[in-house]
Amino acid sequence: MRNNDTGAHGLTSVDNALQILLMFQETSEVRVADVARRLGVARSTAHRLLTTLCGRGLAVQDGRTRAYHPGKALVDLAHALTRSPDLASLLRPQLVKLCAKLGETTSAQVFQGPDVVFVDGIEAERALKGGLRTGARMPAYAVSGGKAYLAELTPGELRSLYPRGLVKLTGQTPGDFEALEQELAQVRARGYAVNLEGSETGLHAVGVAVHDLAGRAIAALAVSAPAHRLGPERRQEAGEALMEAARAVEAELGSPR
Repeated sequence: MRNNDTGAHGLTSVDNALQILLMFQETSEVRVADVARRLGVARSTAHRLLTTLCGRGLAVQDGRTRAYHPGKALVDLAHALTRSPDLASLLRPQLVKLCAKLGETTSAQVFQGPDVVFVDGIEAERALKGGLRTGARMPAYAVSGGKAYLAELTPGELRSLYPRGLVKLTGQTPGDFEALEQELAQVRARGYAVNLEGSETGLHAVGVAVHDLAGRAIAALAVSAPAHRLGPERRQEAGEALMEAARAVEAELGSPR
């Protein structure tokens, strides 16, 4: 009997958690009192459920208003369900073209919570070059493709990704939200992001986001090279080439952007 009770309680908890997630279809924020009233449970129970969802990244609490909003993991899940299964095959030809055009290492990145994962790349045929990082995971704020993605978030969404703040990988990595937000404003103004030794000393990179059918950033294309080969003019050239490549991928995806 005890096991049956435990099972029933577990199923009830799962159902309650799912009902909270469905509440986000109706409103962008919920409060403990809202959840308690909707589910017919005590406020302490509602609070535990919301805390569990936050722990999994499915919800996030606004430290100022104490209200809860959809978490990054929930948003990423929604994006993944609408993402084209052919995205990788669409990115690959653009990586090849960019590498041939610019003569530098190119990479494709996808976003997973606060990080980017390097999923593909073409290495330049030069003795001194940016190396491939395929399979590596890095904080989004430290790499160009990640910054291109972060530039599309609101300040609240940005801060919710890094509740413990930013960790510097090098002396040039943004170390606080104010510095990062200044960089992201520049990304929005020019259309591409730059990484000037923020992930690795001596390495510069340029990145541009690729968008899905709903206009949401789902991946990034990037070019990396030794710092002395990616000065301001060369970065602009790379940025323009990357934007053209991103638009080509989006056109094949049917993106409205």
